[in-house]
Amino acid sequence: MPEMTRAQRNARKSHYGLRLLAGLFVACTIAYVLFGPKPTRSQGPKPEASFAEYTVKLSTPLSVSAAGMIIAACDGLFAQAGLRVRLVAGLDDDDAIAAVVADENTIGIASTAGFLKARSGGLPIVAFAGFYAVNPAEFYALPETKLLTPLDLEGKRIGYNPNPEFTAILSDFVSRNSLAQSKLLLLESNTPLQDLLDRKIDVLLGRHDVDGLELERLNVENKILRPEAFGVHAPGPIFFAQERTLAQPNRLEKFLMAIAGGWSAAYADLDRTIPIIANSVGTPLPFSLVARLMDSQRSLLRPFGARFGEMDSTRIRTLQSQLSQRRAIQQPIDLTRAFNYNILKETYRNEATNLSRVEP
Repeated sequence: MPEMTRAQRNARKSHYGLRLLAGLFVACTIAYVLFGPKPTRSQGPKPEASFAEYTVKLSTPLSVSAAGMIIAACDGLFAQAGLRVRLVAGLDDDDAIAAVVADENTIGIASTAGFLKARSGGLPIVAFAGFYAVNPAEFYALPETKLLTPLDLEGKRIGYNPNPEFTAILSDFVSRNSLAQSKLLLLESNTPLQDLLDRKIDVLLGRHDVDGLELERLNVENKILRPEAFGVHAPGPIFFAQERTLAQPNRLEKFLMAIAGGWSAAYADLDRTIPIIANSVGTPLPFSLVARLMDSQRSLLRPFGARFGEMDSTRIRTLQSQLSQRRAIQQPIDLTRAFNYNILKETYRNEATNLSRVEP
C-alpha cells in the first residue's frame, strides 16, 4: 500500500547531528579506519604504487545506503581491484559537486537533478553509473496527520529543502495527480525534518536514506506516501567524476565491480555484515534498525530486476525537460556527453556473473 505506519521501536535516542559528519572516514574496525589495501588469502599485498586512490564524496551523511561500499572496503574488494577508496560524508549536492570539481581523484554521489544543474552551468563533470535505480524521495507525516492519497496533501503545510531534485519531484507530483496548487502551502526550509518534529509543518518531502532513517533512529512513528506509487518516476542519485577522470575507464569499471561485489556480500550473509555496517556509519545504529533499513532499500537498488548501477535515459531526459521548463537549468545539456554509458556496458560485460547476482 502507498501509506504505511511505523511503530515505535526500542532504538536509543540521540541528537540529530548527522549533518556534522562531513569528512569522517568509514571504519570497519578500530584499526582499519581507511579503506586501503588489504591482503587476502589468495593474493598478497600489491606494491604501494600500484594502487589508484579515490575519495568518494557523498551528498548525504554516511548511512546504510553506502553498505555496498562499506562491505567492499572491509572485505578487501577494492584492494583486490588495485584501488584504495575512502568514503567522506557530505552535506548536499553542492558539497559533493564542489569536491569533484576540485579533485580529479574524487568520485561524487549526487541527485541527478543537482548534477544536471551543475553540468548546465558549465562544470566538466560526467555521470557514469546509478547509485539508486529509483529516487528515494518520500512524503512523511506524523501519526495524527492523514496521509493516504495525493489529495490528502491539499490544505497541508508541506516542508521541503528547495533543491532542484525536490522542486522537480513536487511539481511533477502536483501536476500528475491534479492537485490544486492554491490549496497547497509549500514551505521552503533548510531544516524541514526538524520542522516536522516541531510540528511547524504537516508533511515533509524528504529522502528515505536520510530523513526516513533519522525518523527510524529517533523512534518517531510516521506515515509515508511514495511519489513513485503515484506516477512520479524520477531518476535516482548517480556516481559522477571529472571528465579527465574518465580517461582511465578501466579503473571506474573495477570500482563498480567492487561495489557490486560488496552489495552481493552484504545481502548474502546479513548476520556477518549488519554489525559491520552498523558500526561503520557516522552514528552507530542498532542492528535491528540496520536490518530493517537494508530490507527497505532493496526496491531502490534493483526494482523489477533492474541491473546494478543502471541509469534510465528516458527518466533523465524527462527530468531535464522539467528543469528547463522551470528554468532551473541555464541551458539545454548534451546528455550524450554528460552521461557515459560505456563504462557500465564494459562493467556488465566483464563481470556479468557477479552483477547478475547482486542480491537487492
